[in-house]
Amino acid sequence: MNVYATSGFYGEAEQLFHAMQKEGCLPDTLTYLALIGSYTKGLKYSEAEQAIISMQKGGIPTSCAHFNLLLSAFAKAGLIQEAERVYGELIAAGLTPDSACNRTLLRGYMDYGHVEEGISFLESIRGSVEPDRFIMSAAVHLYKSVGMELRAEGYLNSMRSLGITFLKNLEIGSKTKTS
Repeated sequence: MNVYATSGFYGEAEQLFHAMQKEGCLPDTLTYLALIGSYTKGLKYSEAEQAIISMQKGGIPTSCAHFNLLLSAFAKAGLIQEAERVYGELIAAGLTPDSACNRTLLRGYMDYGHVEEGISFLESIRGSVEPDRFIMSAAVHLYKSVGMELRAEGYLNSMRSLGITFLKNLEIGSKTKTS
């Protein structure tokens, strides 16, 4: 199943998934993780969402990793509203977003130039996340981009005191530029 997932062969993964069920092998959380991964790699977002719903209906515990596959696919595709919706569904499912989910959504905001949303998101998670090189560097870039130099400098000072190196090469709107 994992071979199909990493290659994005969602059709083959789906066939194997159904064959396993037919043989009486009940899917577990890792099986679903691979299936969702194959769907997102194959750009089959609706099917990935249905797999998560199927897990929930079947009483199989979901995790941040399941949601983050879909969140990441939407963010990479620039479908920021969809990514935000999935992030909200993760929370509605009773999960606390982990660092990977927070970085994924913030990366989407950064890559597609959603500065205000990125800042709003940063402020909503501030105090509830561990110091993180990407998140703190993104904060500096976002705050500087809107002229909030003091706030940006505060993050830089925190990074220095924690021994966290600053990511200078992050760009706001890097995926919106044409070559």
